[in-house]
Amino acid sequence: MACSIFISGPHGGGKSTLSRRLAVMDRRFIENDFDIDFTVDFPNIASLSPFERCLIRLYHRMFIASYAETLAAKHPDACIVTNRTVYDSEAYINAYRDVGWITAEEFRKLDLVLRNVNVRPYAVVLNPPVTVILQHLEKRRTQGTRSVRDAVFAKEDSESFLTLLHTYFEKFKNDDHVLYLEDDGEASLQRIIRWATQRLRV
Repeated sequence: MACSIFISGPHGGGKSTLSRRLAVMDRRFIENDFDIDFTVDFPNIASLSPFERCLIRLYHRMFIASYAETLAAKHPDACIVTNRTVYDSEAYINAYRDVGWITAEEFRKLDLVLRNVNVRPYAVVLNPPVTVILQHLEKRRTQGTRSVRDAVFAKEDSESFLTLLHTYFEKFKNDDHVLYLEDDGEASLQRIIRWATQRLRV
């Protein structure tokens, strides 16, 4: 039976690298062939309010989850790996509310959408220590690999915001649909493979 899993966690945590490493390590893992890089494909995102950004990303994640299932049906012996899902939106909108970037009414609307998503997807939550995330982000800034994103979402890269975000992702630790990891080392990769393989056998 085919399966799909999602890689969630704070930005700068290593999600994209983890997806690529899984695909290289085990050919049963296939990266989702569709995504939108909002700072590239939707450059006007810089002019949107925090609420509007949250809303458009939430609806995109709802679509990508449905599309992942379509891909999984085409690859019955594989596991489709997709970057981010609704868990990311849940963590981010809570953090946005706590720092005052969205109003209570805007949070209520976003939360209403989240609470009416019928499926709790299977996801790996990669949530390394904040110090590690800050190191990753500094390296990325130095290399200039995502300079547009870093400018648009600069406020999200502060230690205080990342600490808050880390706390919200930590809440998924005991979720039955989540494999919670704090690093992307070899042992963690093997855990993902075993976890996903069990789903393939269902």
